[in-house]
Amino acid sequence: MKEIITYSDKRILVCPLDWGLGHAARCVPLIKQLQLQNNKVIIACTDWQKKFLQNEITGVEFTGLFGYNVKYSEKLSLGLKILLQFPRLSSLVRKEHYWLEEFLKNNPVDIVISDNRFGLYNKKAECVFMTHQLFVPAPFLPGLVNKMNFYFIKKFDACWVPDFEEEEKSLSGKLSHGGQKFKNIKFIGPLSRFERKNPAIENKFDVLILLSGIEPQRTLLEEKLTGIFVGTNYRVALVRGSEVKTPKQFPANFSIYGRINTKEQEELLSSSKKIICRSGYSTLMDLHTMELKALLIPTPGQTEQEYLAEFWSKKFGFEFIAQNKISPEVFISLLDLKENPAPQKQSV
Repeated sequence: MKEIITYSDKRILVCPLDWGLGHAARCVPLIKQLQLQNNKVIIACTDWQKKFLQNEITGVEFTGLFGYNVKYSEKLSLGLKILLQFPRLSSLVRKEHYWLEEFLKNNPVDIVISDNRFGLYNKKAECVFMTHQLFVPAPFLPGLVNKMNFYFIKKFDACWVPDFEEEEKSLSGKLSHGGQKFKNIKFIGPLSRFERKNPAIENKFDVLILLSGIEPQRTLLEEKLTGIFVGTNYRVALVRGSEVKTPKQFPANFSIYGRINTKEQEELLSSSKKIICRSGYSTLMDLHTMELKALLIPTPGQTEQEYLAEFWSKKFGFEFIAQNKISPEVFISLLDLKENPAPQKQSV
């Protein structure tokens, strides 16, 4: 990334999408690199993204920017739910386009970097769109969806893909190498906040559960996974990925974390025997950087995560399971937890 991104002494506006925490997280190493090159960085984001980023980065300015606030459903498929929200999302893209126009009138910048926010292009600055999805595996009308994807990508001066350019090394597979290519596309390599795993750290936990993503699926998975390990002596670290309080009491063998910073998460990843997480692309880039494997549970109906789980299973030997297939017997077998501690009498 250092050799590819060569900006220096510029004012740069960075705008991560609010669809989960992954977009803000993968912007962290990018922003730090820009700072090392003597650029002034302004971050436009939601309040909860700001709270996360303030714990990761210093020396930046923040400005408020509304979120897409995408909603999932317990009953409707994700594809159908997003389709029903399409008019509102289209309106938000137009709204953010006008927001940038007004922002630049009073806050001139040289570069705008948009992580998956389609409306942030303007002729008054060099505008960069960042995505790993040149091809979108849409469950409905994929031809139309990708035509629109290409339409917006071509409005930007450049499109950065956080993946390897060589297809044989690709972490995102057909998402970045299976679609239409344009002259403005530049592969910048994977982005991660982490370093390689520290092998000297002793295993503190048998299982680390990293929860993330949009509600209600985050909570549904939390409840399923808690039920798997209740009544056992497995030492479980649960990173809830949320600051919302829960009325229930967790089992005594659980160590509970809300949202944690890079150092804390890196230590948990290095000190856990097994890892369970979603198959979001930012999480996968982190696992690749730390040379770790995990049991992947894609968000139901999120075709991107479903594709990545299967792709990483075939290419990198990861295990994966659909959320509706989770059961104690199958799950423990997939995790290959050979020791089976005596159960405890406790309830969730």
